[in-house]
Amino acid sequence: MEYYELGKSGVKVSQIIHGLWEAGGGHFGDPNDPANIGAVRTCFEVGINTFDTAVRYGGGHSEDILGQALEGYNRDDYVLIAKAWPTHYSKDSMEEGIDTSLKLLHTDYLDVYFLHYPPYWQTENPVTLEEAIANICDLKKRGKIRSVGVSNFSLQELEQARGYGQIDVIQPGYNLLWRYIDRDILPYCIENDIPIISYSCLAQGLLTGTHKRDIKVPDNRSNTVLFMPGTYEKCLDFTDYLAPIAKKYHATIPQLVISWMLNTAGITSPLVGSSNREQVLENAKALDLAIDSADYDAIDIRSKLFAESIPEYELNFNLNPHCLSEAKAADELARR
Repeated sequence: MEYYELGKSGVKVSQIIHGLWEAGGGHFGDPNDPANIGAVRTCFEVGINTFDTAVRYGGGHSEDILGQALEGYNRDDYVLIAKAWPTHYSKDSMEEGIDTSLKLLHTDYLDVYFLHYPPYWQTENPVTLEEAIANICDLKKRGKIRSVGVSNFSLQELEQARGYGQIDVIQPGYNLLWRYIDRDILPYCIENDIPIISYSCLAQGLLTGTHKRDIKVPDNRSNTVLFMPGTYEKCLDFTDYLAPIAKKYHATIPQLVISWMLNTAGITSPLVGSSNREQVLENAKALDLAIDSADYDAIDIRSKLFAESIPEYELNFNLNPHCLSEAKAADELARR
């Protein structure tokens, strides 16, 4: 396991980051708390010391489970990442929000704190981006957080945010099925040395090889772009394409996908969700998987062609027209 510094923040994250979106429940159905606690504790066995959560995940349940799982560990031995929701971007609300997160996580500081979405996601009296950046940077000055990040920001929004304060890291969705940041954010971050912690490495489970064509996903994922009828079947076709390549390396499909992510230029560390001990141990084996350049390039080309073929939403899990490009939005509204 290697560890990478986020810009000049002094914060070092593990090569694979353990994501706890699923542990909050809601979007992924009912969580298994004991299994998720066990997964967190297993991470230390394989060198994963960085954990990503958010107040939005189960209304704090994910943070609570992570806090319980880390009881008894030395605070210097792990890195905590959390996120503020747009309703908490004003000065008083951000203070209240982070204090709640700190309490649930049993700590007095966070290593990374993200603005989960741009301020306009709070449709009623949103604060300006300048104000939101000022408030989160103030938390850093006072030692409540060590570094500042933005998540689900467009390139324009990222550039604006950098004009208001130091942005240490960005967190977009990125995987073999979902590659919009290739167009602008990825090259921009490479050019400007901005670390990228990408989420949905396994495409909310689509890149695991466990989904079947005739079984409807029994949770909120069924309402997201990649799970829409027509697109869902194409995703499974892509996963089937990966199966023989994984077999060639005596690996699982998730191990192949994670290895591909680890070798993609510009991606500092991918978030990998593992909901039990066995998944953590299996997914960590991706660190020892070396994909040859020919297979990497073949997967990359096939992936790009797939990503260009699906409906053009910026966020996989949100079907609102404002998440579409301007031209695509007009077409989508006409079709509805």
